[in-house]
Amino acid sequence: MSDALSIASDLGFSVAAPPIQEELQNLSSSTGEKGDDLIKVLRDLTSVQRKITDLQVELQGRKDDKNVAHLTHASEMERKCETLARITTILKDVIQNKDRIIARLQQPYSLDCIPVEAEYQKQFSELLMKAAGDYGALTASVADFQWSQTFKEPPSVWGV
Repeated sequence: MSDALSIASDLGFSVAAPPIQEELQNLSSSTGEKGDDLIKVLRDLTSVQRKITDLQVELQGRKDDKNVAHLTHASEMERKCETLARITTILKDVIQNKDRIIARLQQPYSLDCIPVEAEYQKQFSELLMKAAGDYGALTASVADFQWSQTFKEPPSVWGV
């Protein structure tokens, strides 16, 4: 009970302090007004309980609003509509071109390539790596040879 009253007072509601045992005894000792005082305390308690219930309902409503805000917020809905429109366009293209897509998928993939059996792919890869290195050396040698062709005189004139 005291927890509920402290929460209500923290939220800004004016709540009378809960009666202390002494006050209850004083209330019960007064002869004419003890029933009236008890009724007043019960009314206050009931109103505080109503306020707490109202706050719980409002809090639950806010939690529910938070949980569905992504569904009700306009910018989120616009973004989802744009995404849906893009997906719809893509699907329409796929449906319109399904015959072409099926035909392309049924054709073997052909490029200028060297077919290699799966069991020899590792060795073939190593061979290509070595050939690439040899190709670089061969290119350098050709460049050197072309450079040497620029000399018009015979080697005896070079003075070597």
